[in-house]
Amino acid sequence: MIIKNREELLSHGNVEGRRAVLDILEAGLSAADPYWNVRNLIRIEDGKLIVGNDQIRPGRLAGLPRTPKTPPPHEGPLIFDLSKVGNIYVVGGGKAAQSQAKAIEDVLGDLITEGHVNAKKGDTVYLKRIEVTLAGHPIPDEDSVKGSQRILDIERKAKKGDIVFLSESGGGSALMALPAPGITLDDIRMVNKVLYFGCGSSMPEANAVRNQLALLRTKHARHVGDATLVHIATPETPPKLRVHLHATHVDSTGYEEAKQVLNHYGCWNKMSQA
Repeated sequence: MIIKNREELLSHGNVEGRRAVLDILEAGLSAADPYWNVRNLIRIEDGKLIVGNDQIRPGRLAGLPRTPKTPPPHEGPLIFDLSKVGNIYVVGGGKAAQSQAKAIEDVLGDLITEGHVNAKKGDTVYLKRIEVTLAGHPIPDEDSVKGSQRILDIERKAKKGDIVFLSESGGGSALMALPAPGITLDDIRMVNKVLYFGCGSSMPEANAVRNQLALLRTKHARHVGDATLVHIATPETPPKLRVHLHATHVDSTGYEEAKQVLNHYGCWNKMSQA
């Protein structure tokens, strides 16, 4: 049970009403649990690694610009013949990343060649084969950078025939903050403090800017080369929520969207020149 003090809560008051509420809460929390969702998503059958089920279907990563060259989401489960798979790597970051990676670890075990995820400072480290860096959130810190560099190093090892599992969730922008060349950690911190905490921008708006400044966010595919990247994400955006970036048009790089967000909140001149 997720709710640990159930019996105490049922010891007084409208017991039947309380039981109904607790049952609903327990079911909702269980349905959203990232560990069990990933455990149900990945399995090994008859020498094949299968990713996908009837409840969770492949989709397009939210927040990435759609272009005429954007491929449609893969239909049906992904099936890999393990006899033809080279190395299997697991990387990622976010508040649910370690839980998701634990599910992958429990399914694949010794089949995992190497891995590294960034989790939030204060969390308990419980992965065995996959390394964990506890990093800064909501403001990234030096450990965010160190752990992200480790993730990048692993991604760049991948080659054709390998599989890279990317375990990502809300909080990944801070936990995987690896500044692009010419950008410093303080530059990214400034964006967080001024735009998100100071001006109250939405998370997608803040990400439109932050993703332009980091080497990992939305850019993992370019680092793994010809390997297969399987992105497992637990997003924080509620279903059917529509966030409108303040842009006159959508460009394939996202630069104009980032600039428009900063201008909308009057932050353009508050950012570092870099």
